[in-house]
Amino acid sequence: MTLQIITWKAITAATLTLSAFVNVINLTPATAQPTPNTQQVGQVILTLSGHTAPIRTIALSADGQILASSGDDNTIKLWNPKTGVLLATLKGHSERVISIAITPDGQTLASSSSDKTIKLWNPKTGKLLRTLTGHTNQVTSVAISPDGKTLASTSFDKTIKLWNLKSGQLIRNLKPGKISKALVISPDSKTLFSGGLEDGRIQSWNLSTGKLLRTLIPPRPVNPIYEYQRASGVVSLAISPDGQTLINGGYDDTHQSLQETDGKNVKVWNLKTGKLIHNFTVGIGSVDTVVISPDGKTVATGGLSREIQLWDLKTAKLINKLNGHAGGIYALAFSKDGKTLISGSGDKSIKLWRVSP
Repeated sequence: MTLQIITWKAITAATLTLSAFVNVINLTPATAQPTPNTQQVGQVILTLSGHTAPIRTIALSADGQILASSGDDNTIKLWNPKTGVLLATLKGHSERVISIAITPDGQTLASSSSDKTIKLWNPKTGKLLRTLTGHTNQVTSVAISPDGKTLASTSFDKTIKLWNLKSGQLIRNLKPGKISKALVISPDSKTLFSGGLEDGRIQSWNLSTGKLLRTLIPPRPVNPIYEYQRASGVVSLAISPDGQTLINGGYDDTHQSLQETDGKNVKVWNLKTGKLIHNFTVGIGSVDTVVISPDGKTVATGGLSREIQLWDLKTAKLINKLNGHAGGIYALAFSKDGKTLISGSGDKSIKLWRVSP
């Protein structure tokens, strides 16, 4: 199959040949608009366009050579994050692609969708490796263990499934009791954390045995007006590189009903003690994405407010604000050196920002 690679600016279109399943890859027009070479902190380096609907998730390979993005147009796009070149568009899901993750060795990309399936791809060739089925509702999140052995998935069917990434075999089912929207795995590949969409609780699981280890329970409002008033539900999770700190972004619906949540949409936990360190509000509405820099010092948050905010992890002090998207910020990723932050938005674009000298 011959594919046309859409190049950046005046670069001539090139072709490459790869073996893939029918309808797996199909390139569509895309553009990369470079910002003048200012390289100032807080400035946009590149803007990538090509998606035809809101972008829900992005993932950067460990070597920084491939940036994957996906969203409501049911596709996954693979980019060269240094040049802005669109490498390929992967097609296979019949509904929106909600979550993606790339293995540490860069050989496998996992995607989950509202079509209730998980697909495994080779991001180097674009080949569809296999489709995992078993969930009975949309699969809202996938996470790959740092050792590259285990894939975790969670769904609106109120289950979490653990898969052998190499064989595609289901290892076990976990039952958190309620819907879990977000997942993250500890740096040592031993613990899985799941965030409750309905009650704001975070459960930790032994990844090898499936045993429930602990439940982090957020505080209720100090003076609840109604008995059912609760902490905001968890929609995003991130863990520090040393595995000591967990951050969750929440769905704060206080702008819709003052009686439903505690009005705080970012919570920072000490995993050693299980205690809540910080509990504060970022913008309005939900914090759909939260990431921690590779040095463990900075947190980036994004959500419906259309603004990216950078925070000091230790003090929770605001460091910087990045504005430029015309839609909500639904996905964030740091480069390996921590100098670049990548954002995916409801405005259908991806932006690369210089966030450190």
